[in-house]
Amino acid sequence: MRPISSQLSALIARRHGIVTTSELIADGIPRAASRRAGTDGTLVTIHPSTYRIATSPDTFAARCAAASIADPHVVVTGLAAASIWQFRHVLRPDVPILLLGHERSCVSNSTVLRRTNVMTEEDVVERPDGIRLASPQRTWFDCARDLSDQRFEALTEWVIDRHCADPRLWHTLRRLEARGRPGVARVRRVLSERPTWQRPADSGLELRVLTALERRGLPALVRQHPVRLRDGSVVHPDGAIPQVRWAVEIDHVTWHGGRADAQYDKQRDRRLRRVGWTVERVTDHELRVDFGAAIDELVDLYRFHTGRAA
Repeated sequence: MRPISSQLSALIARRHGIVTTSELIADGIPRAASRRAGTDGTLVTIHPSTYRIATSPDTFAARCAAASIADPHVVVTGLAAASIWQFRHVLRPDVPILLLGHERSCVSNSTVLRRTNVMTEEDVVERPDGIRLASPQRTWFDCARDLSDQRFEALTEWVIDRHCADPRLWHTLRRLEARGRPGVARVRRVLSERPTWQRPADSGLELRVLTALERRGLPALVRQHPVRLRDGSVVHPDGAIPQVRWAVEIDHVTWHGGRADAQYDKQRDRRLRRVGWTVERVTDHELRVDFGAAIDELVDLYRFHTGRAA
């Protein structure tokens, strides 16, 4: 197969290495040549007429992009969308979970398919990388069928803090609730038990910690500073000093603790270290027992990081 154009190369790079037969043909590559490339290892067939460039890594994002590009009617949702959105408190699936209307047929394979009779524009986010993603509130709702009450409660608090106000979640429930819809009883139960005055579990304490650190002489910490990882995904530490690549995370073990969360946090910290960042963690329990001592430790750790230890 002859080299592809720079325009198509840029598109493929943006879409995690995914390309279609029609795009190759439009670029001047005959259909027969693309078929040969699919058998000689140059292209890896993901779905009918949809390929991944063999030199591009087989990432979860690439699988989601391939499914979205292969079938313009599917939307990545549930735990799969939660992974792309970088939601906390969910397990990461290996294959895309796709939402599709009852009247549609799906051409994608190696995916989990779920049907719906309610999917509007407010449920869908079209990303530049080709992934057609459920909105944060639709993702949250579709996660309910796969989580326990406790984990879904923690997820709800996190989503309210980072993405959606409480009324938007109630609006989503009213739009989607129907007899027999998986997860709707859990959504209704968790929202109903949450006092309307209650602030998200992740709010308040983070601001208090960052303010205390600044009062102790640290530079202003940026809340939710975006850090791009090697795989192209972006994470947002609770507080960060970008000029020295140092960040602090507040773990809410009272609400969130668990093996899955701990594993995710450790993996996330390793990935941050690979791009030169240092992350220090403190729990809400530590802060509640002795706030001053926890702040002292964070200040000392920052000074060690910057070579200014007493």
